[in-house]
Amino acid sequence: MALSWLRHREVFGSSKSRTGDFAKIYTSLYTSIGPQAHSHQDFGGIFNLEFSSDGSILIAACEKKSIILFETSSRKKIETLENVHSDAVNCVKFLDDRLFATCSDDSTVILYDTRNLKKKIRTLRGHSNWVKNIEYSKRDCLLVTSGFDGSIFTWDLNSYTENNLTYQKVFHTPGLMRCRLSPDASKLVICTTGGYLIIIHDLDLSTLARDLAGFRPNLYRLMQVRRQYLPIASKYDHLFSKNQKSNRVELVSDFPKGNDAEVISSLQIHPFGWGALSRNNSYDESSEWTCIHDIQELDTDDDEPPISEYLQENLFSNHPPDGSETNSEIVPFSSNASNNSDTSVSNEASSTSDQSNRPSNPNPPNIQIDPPSDGDNDDGQGQNGDSEDEVQIIPYLPSAMLRTSLINTEEILDLWTGNIPYYQRSRRTLTEQRPQRINTGLITLNPRNVRRPNIKQNRRRLLYYSAEPNKGKGFIKELCFSSDGRLICSPYGNGIRLLSFSKDCQELSYALPPNGVPQRLNEILVNTEYHSDIVVSTKFSPRAPICVSGCLHGDLVWYQPI
Repeated sequence: MALSWLRHREVFGSSKSRTGDFAKIYTSLYTSIGPQAHSHQDFGGIFNLEFSSDGSILIAACEKKSIILFETSSRKKIETLENVHSDAVNCVKFLDDRLFATCSDDSTVILYDTRNLKKKIRTLRGHSNWVKNIEYSKRDCLLVTSGFDGSIFTWDLNSYTENNLTYQKVFHTPGLMRCRLSPDASKLVICTTGGYLIIIHDLDLSTLARDLAGFRPNLYRLMQVRRQYLPIASKYDHLFSKNQKSNRVELVSDFPKGNDAEVISSLQIHPFGWGALSRNNSYDESSEWTCIHDIQELDTDDDEPPISEYLQENLFSNHPPDGSETNSEIVPFSSNASNNSDTSVSNEASSTSDQSNRPSNPNPPNIQIDPPSDGDNDDGQGQNGDSEDEVQIIPYLPSAMLRTSLINTEEILDLWTGNIPYYQRSRRTLTEQRPQRINTGLITLNPRNVRRPNIKQNRRRLLYYSAEPNKGKGFIKELCFSSDGRLICSPYGNGIRLLSFSKDCQELSYALPPNGVPQRLNEILVNTEYHSDIVVSTKFSPRAPICVSGCLHGDLVWYQPI
């Protein structure tokens, strides 16, 4: 093939190229990759590998508190820095050709310069748990770190104080594993232990903390999974709206059939920002998968009005949405109501209320809506035996009482649950602590006239996938893209596996799945030689078709076309 291509170039000139020439060249190049050099280090497992931006230096982050520097052209060791941290080194990140940062399980980040490795530039302290990855935004000159404390910090490298750099916690979520910036720093992708990805579009790190203040992705995802309205989660619907000019949030939760994704432990971004490459495990670690999701901006449909508008329009107006009359009335709050009362309020009681006693608050409080059951009997009787023509009575609850357990239940916790301290609640009798019905602040509704609040669901983003052998349970396995994005190197037991989007190693833009149906990744080659233990880290050079892999035993193997 190579001789045929060279002969064609001699005859027709370098400007004349045939369709498919580049695909043939890349296919021939990548399928001939094989091991070229092997070395062993005595510093435990190699958890992370990182090339400098010009590809001249490789740094290995080791389990035993050390980092090792290699020269790429000769594959020789340049320097070994022992005990740079007080615990395992998890990640290395080059900020430019010479400056790099390391992070560790000792919850610190350290800056180094390759021109003077004997002295640390700065030690950054702010995380309260293991720091697992580092990103750098050239656009903002900010270092971005994340750890198992669930926090993402930004560090201003141009600032200087006596003890530290200026830093800010810009986001927090339970179960955070990794965060990655797109090449142009316009997106931030986060993987979690909840089986979903978080994409922040039109990223603005300077306002991220303010824009996402109070947002809890795990609660929002719970609302999506259970399809039950949670006021504490739905009040952040605006973050998903196309009207959000910066830091717009999107959740990605679609995975291939048979992949019960729970812990998404590894994450990488395509070199052109087209997709996110991730590795996930099921909750019991019985399966392991590699997936690629599209992260590009999509045209969104017209947004539904916020939940508060539904409540204002449908619950607190004199006329229902269809324009018909309604007999729904608002019962004024009764201050002398007993907490232990088990008396239900009838429709007659609400309809005979004095019109002048209605509350005049233009912004009524949030209300938990209990939609009609899907399992109503044929005779029109609901679960409580009420006829179809009767209205449903929904109690008003303080915001502290709006909990998931109250949805679709008949009994509502009494007002004390949200108003008195825990130590006082514990002194009450068992009878007092039981859920009680209340007859204060009731609102009567006709479910047929109420428009149900819309719960936003996630778009399908999955493009490609591949099942993995699931060896080395409990360890994070770092995947990587080649510099042109055509190839994926995935840890595969005691070796590596090269995957591509098509048999011709095409770019992702030319190999999109037909009809939007996710496809299985193509296997180019598998090599399980040389490594004596589970491979946990891989990395492609940014300048040449060179790949490096590291294992738990400390072996380092170099691959290139033969």
